[in-house]
Amino acid sequence: MIVDRITRIASLPETAEHSISNQNWVEAPEVKAGFSIRHDGNSIFLFFKVEEPQVRAVHTKYNSSVWEDSCVEFFLALNGDDNYYNFEINAIGTVLGAYGMDRHQRYHLSSSVLSLVETVPSLGRDPIKTLDQYTLWNMKVVIPVRVLHYSSIETLSGLDAHANFYKCGDKLKQPHFLSWQPVLAPSPDFHTPHYFGQLSFL
Repeated sequence: MIVDRITRIASLPETAEHSISNQNWVEAPEVKAGFSIRHDGNSIFLFFKVEEPQVRAVHTKYNSSVWEDSCVEFFLALNGDDNYYNFEINAIGTVLGAYGMDRHQRYHLSSSVLSLVETVPSLGRDPIKTLDQYTLWNMKVVIPVRVLHYSSIETLSGLDAHANFYKCGDKLKQPHFLSWQPVLAPSPDFHTPHYFGQLSFL
């Protein structure tokens, strides 16, 4: 089991320190993705870097079907909790967030809660119907601890958790399902916490 020790932030590097390279269910060799993660006790800081041959980002409302677009995702299960959070963000920074035990029992986080999540998309925020050219884009994300409001957390420091990081695009010409930790489910399904990798927030 890989244990990623999440250090407190000095500065979030704009480089992807970890690869999202497990190609689950289908091969998409032209798609490359990676991430970095930090925290300051009060917030989680994420940086995603993506290279792909096509970009689609048409969803603009909270909790819309962003996984159909060019999308990066962060799923987080805090140790001692049978439930987990999923944060899914398309290439123009639209956020879906939910909490629950599995893919069928999920409670969407409200728009007022999701508005606390900061996203900085390198491609801007205007919808992209289709961009049929090889494109490099990145996404900065800040998730304050109060967004994790189903959990009683005062600080991230010292917490242990399990997580996975994903890159997908269900409605792209080349659908793909990349992950940090491999997902061994028989069909596409990222809601598989038993395949999450271990994190420790120092």
